[in-house]
Amino acid sequence: MNKPSILFLALSAAFAVAPAHANDAAHDELAAKRLAAEQEAAGLEPARAGIRTKDVEIASNTTAGAPTWNRPLSGFGGLSATGTAVPYVAHPFIVSANDNCSVALDTLGAHDTFLFIYENAFDPMAPLVNGIASDDDGGAGFNSLIGAVALNAGTTYYAVSTGFSNSDEGPYDLTINCPVANVTYAGGVMLTNPASNNPIRVAEELVIPPARTLTNAGNLDITTEVDYSFSPGEVRYARLHCPGVGFAPGTTVTYSGDPSNLIGAVNTSADGSIYFSITAGATPVVEGDLLIVDGDRTLNAKAPVDCTYGLYDFPSQAQAGGATGRVATTAGAYIRFAPSYALAVDNQGNPVADVESTDPAYSEFVFGAPTFDILRGQVGGFSYGTTAGVLGGDQPITLDGQAIELVDLMDADTALVFTGDFEAASDVYFSPAADCSANIQSADSFDETEAVFTIGSAATFNHFLCYAAGGDPIRASEFTVALAPVSADPATYAVGGRGPLALGEITRNGAELQAPLAQVPENYLSRMVLTNTGSQDRVYEVRVFGETGNVISTANLTGTVPAGGTQVVDLTTVLTGFTAAPRATLNVTIAGPNGQIQGLYQIVNPDSGTISNHVMVRPGMN
Repeated sequence: MNKPSILFLALSAAFAVAPAHANDAAHDELAAKRLAAEQEAAGLEPARAGIRTKDVEIASNTTAGAPTWNRPLSGFGGLSATGTAVPYVAHPFIVSANDNCSVALDTLGAHDTFLFIYENAFDPMAPLVNGIASDDDGGAGFNSLIGAVALNAGTTYYAVSTGFSNSDEGPYDLTINCPVANVTYAGGVMLTNPASNNPIRVAEELVIPPARTLTNAGNLDITTEVDYSFSPGEVRYARLHCPGVGFAPGTTVTYSGDPSNLIGAVNTSADGSIYFSITAGATPVVEGDLLIVDGDRTLNAKAPVDCTYGLYDFPSQAQAGGATGRVATTAGAYIRFAPSYALAVDNQGNPVADVESTDPAYSEFVFGAPTFDILRGQVGGFSYGTTAGVLGGDQPITLDGQAIELVDLMDADTALVFTGDFEAASDVYFSPAADCSANIQSADSFDETEAVFTIGSAATFNHFLCYAAGGDPIRASEFTVALAPVSADPATYAVGGRGPLALGEITRNGAELQAPLAQVPENYLSRMVLTNTGSQDRVYEVRVFGETGNVISTANLTGTVPAGGTQVVDLTTVLTGFTAAPRATLNVTIAGPNGQIQGLYQIVNPDSGTISNHVMVRPGMN
């Protein structure tokens, strides 16, 4: 997949361990001997030094080919009219202590950079929410620099690297410098006490079983505070268990505290958990120090995964797990399966077929927003694409650890299907404009029941479905939209449909009358009387609805009401047969202005002379 990936640089001399004092060396020797004995007894490998993550260039990357957003103005006072679709990359990070830090975004090319800092959460679909700092050209040239921003320990921040205009993209370095705090890339999950709820979303379309291995691009890292302080020379044993997930060989643990403190080799228990030692060297281990667990992950089942960290007095306790000997614990949601694509209706349209159209009636639309041409009706607006693109939020990841894309999921035969009556249309097409002035894709086929558009792996954001009149009377109809997906890789991804969703409807502005209960019993006269006070003859059409199981035979469903006259319809000539009781509901549409048309349902008993008259109702008005 063509996605930008974060390249973490080797830590520079800023992280080199300072020479120990003489007394510290004695502590180190004692700690090393004690650790060696503990590890030998537990079957552990030799320990390795932790790594400080302070004042670092946390990423060297490129925005070329990255997702786009409508960036804010500097200060978050509104959305930019220049950077409406500018590429961006978001870098989550945390600090170990409250501090005032500088953040620098340096272009490695010639593009004009723009830098934003968000607190707690970042949603590119809501770019004005949670922003705390921003800069355009505070650095040299086109570079961005936020000189001092107050950051708090325990809070996740997002440094968003982007450009000034839509064409500003390219390679960059992002550097965060804190006088006191350590800085840690926090692209994965942070465990806390009480348990956190910030899981990584994984594509629910993945076929599991078989077991699947997810490449860790930094977003699958697990971070926790040690959550317990202990003195120089002391050793504790950490355990991390995430039922349903396996830690791949080569998993390592990074420690954010003093470099004299040591992390032991990572060992795996029979239940899939990992455990390792932490030895306090020249300085104490502090409860706020961080442990970051990297490495790939293996998913054994498609079920939610939660993780629990525990710190123990002895290695056997860490290997066994449970409460015995546990001096600290954190936990949190780790993996949740979520849909990777979505279909949404942005607005429902209602073009109106005009009874006063140039002959015949209803062959054109009423002019007026959102219909700006009497021959083009906008049925509704919709969006289809990745979940992040349609609904916002984080896009689920797939096997390579990157956000999954439609091209991963959808075969070329994937289609959008619109139900409704398109029989009178000359064309049915997509438009990016609400007035349907531009045709960007016509339907593969359309008829009186549906229109089909093959879209393959292409997204359709902010599209409108347009109905081009073809000169025949346009029928009133309700319309829906649904996705008919075909998997690009059925062995890996199982894709399901979306919808149908109500998109809109075409209505007619003529008169509509209804007889809710029209009966034609033997030896009775059953009539429908239609009156037209206008100066033009008006065509009518009858639709018949019956009870479930009652099959009704019909005839003579159309006719004309003369100008300034009345048409009496014998209902025995319309309702010609029943398989159950002789009754039905009649809906009559007359191609004339509502104020000129009236209707009456009448039933007469010839033997007694009794006449029952019922004014026909107007649906939605009576």
